[in-house]
Amino acid sequence: MLQPPQPVQMCSFFALFISYLFIKTMLRKRVIQQASILFSRDGIKNVSMDDLASSLRVSKRTIYQNFENKEDVLKNCILEAQEHRAKRYTEIIHRSDNIVIRFLDILCDYKSIKLPRDTFLEDIHIFYPNIYQTILSESEKYRVRMKELIRAGIEEGYFRSDINPEETVWMLDMGTYIRISIAHSENGTAIPTDLIYNMMVNILRGISTRKGLEIIDAYIPISPNLNN
Repeated sequence: MLQPPQPVQMCSFFALFISYLFIKTMLRKRVIQQASILFSRDGIKNVSMDDLASSLRVSKRTIYQNFENKEDVLKNCILEAQEHRAKRYTEIIHRSDNIVIRFLDILCDYKSIKLPRDTFLEDIHIFYPNIYQTILSESEKYRVRMKELIRAGIEEGYFRSDINPEETVWMLDMGTYIRISIAHSENGTAIPTDLIYNMMVNILRGISTRKGLEIIDAYIPISPNLNN
């Protein structure tokens, strides 16, 4: 007659299982992080699964044990980036109750973003249309939240009442500048984020009332990410 597993055996089994899950999770994170770097730097089309495996010093089989294919890797890279962006947005808007400072903090945070080369989004648009639609959907959700902030700023007298929130969001959306960068890039590099930040701050000044401008002028000299 078979004996039931002893408590010590069960504990050992669960410990091994938890260790396996931890290692598997950490490996997935490593793959996603490294793939994000390579895709952003070289473009997606130019990075093979062999390149990814070699850069991680693991076998290609190991990657395929965790991801179905290159598209699955890319999808997870995008999802992680979107999750990080949503988390950062939530953290930033809870720093202050003032609408203008919230906007300035968001724009300031853009400076820490490393933009991908021009071929990154082009490759997604051409070769991975489903993922591209996911990006567009998430961008629209972000713009909706930004429009809510703009309308609140108008109601509180920080932004001019004659501005169009839809057009204003378009001008203050990092995605807009990424697309402009892609359209006008000659050497494959993106517009410097410092330049984008300065352009956006000037746009923010343009839509602000005197009340809003006073906050912008007080904020900029103490901005932690402002290098100019």
